[in-house]
Amino acid sequence: MKTDENGQFPLPDRGATQKLYTELRPDYELILQDLYQQLRKLAEEESLSVTIKYRVKRFDNYCEKLVRLSRLQGSDMLQITDLLGIRIICPFLEELETIEQLISQKFEILEMEHKAEQHSFREFGYDSVHLLIRTRSLNGEDQLPYSCDVCEVQLRTILQEAWAEVEHELVYKSDISIPNHSIRRKLASLNASLTLSDLIFQEIRDYQKEIRQRGLKCRQDVESMSCAYNDDIDIAQIPDLGETDSDEEIPIPEYLSSKKLEKLMFSALEAHSNNQFRQAVNFYSAILHMKLDSAIRSLIYNHRGMALFALAEYQKGVDDFDKSIEHSTDNTRAWSNRGLAYRVLEKFDQSLEDYDRVIEMNPQQYEGYWGRAQTCFEMKLFSRALSDCHKTIERNADFTPALELEKTLRRQLF
Repeated sequence: MKTDENGQFPLPDRGATQKLYTELRPDYELILQDLYQQLRKLAEEESLSVTIKYRVKRFDNYCEKLVRLSRLQGSDMLQITDLLGIRIICPFLEELETIEQLISQKFEILEMEHKAEQHSFREFGYDSVHLLIRTRSLNGEDQLPYSCDVCEVQLRTILQEAWAEVEHELVYKSDISIPNHSIRRKLASLNASLTLSDLIFQEIRDYQKEIRQRGLKCRQDVESMSCAYNDDIDIAQIPDLGETDSDEEIPIPEYLSSKKLEKLMFSALEAHSNNQFRQAVNFYSAILHMKLDSAIRSLIYNHRGMALFALAEYQKGVDDFDKSIEHSTDNTRAWSNRGLAYRVLEKFDQSLEDYDRVIEMNPQQYEGYWGRAQTCFEMKLFSRALSDCHKTIERNADFTPALELEKTLRRQLF
């Protein structure tokens, strides 16, 4: 292509380019669909809840960008890198980092840009991560003028996406500039509010994860005490807690009465995870004196029941599991824990009923089958226990206690 008198390459003929665009668009769509499938698979493998959108740049927008960039930088440096675009929208900030790492591992990254780094603290603008990834070439030799084998991938949270859409209409697409400092400050304030909201949402999620992790540790501690097996697969004895707990009531410090539910809950879970079960019971009891909705009250009764179980106060534990179920009939943890307590109390029929209910509510999880297998074993119903062991292992192939129990049952039966 010859240059003009200024040494620049002329922009392509619009009519001929539009015809070429129409011919090539199906191929571009296929490239995007392939990228979409790869990205969707990456997200699903990591259990990421994301929305993925993709598009081929419209012809009019393509032409407008050619003209605009040509004026800014000259045609000899002109390159359209966002002809193909994919946008991945995540609920939380941490997922942006995760998906960015996954893309970096899977694709060839030609360029990466964090848009927020372009703005000073006095400026407004949306935050977003932009990646240019290498794509396969078109099947034929032709391609659109000044295009290249790349796709622009944008990563945003839901709130960043909302801001970007509004900003695009008010600022980018508008033919009216915004010189008014008051309006600019308002836009900056809105952007800052959305950014802060993203941070708060992430903090809430991190807090919920910590609660779940502590709760899981508590449950594992109880299970390890009640379900540990020796060579005869007997339920383990509850250890002597005299050194770590006292039968005396441990008063709740006055300063804690003014703390919010979350901080009291942290104190309870910390005591629970450190095997300070009597103190944990007192914390849970203090929480139960607060005004709680049914779901939270069910959760607290279940946790207190676990602590009482660990103290070998099995019937009190059952009473708390009863209350937990009364406040939330779909609390599978409470049903499962009550089934465990009934087994220790040798109320095997009631234990089986509770585990049947757990399986009915959540047939894809292994816990109900595992609990029922142990109860059947105690009842010397070895064939039923073996069947439930198999179902447990089908759902959790690496669950060592079920594998060990299966070996014992096979020795008993065969």
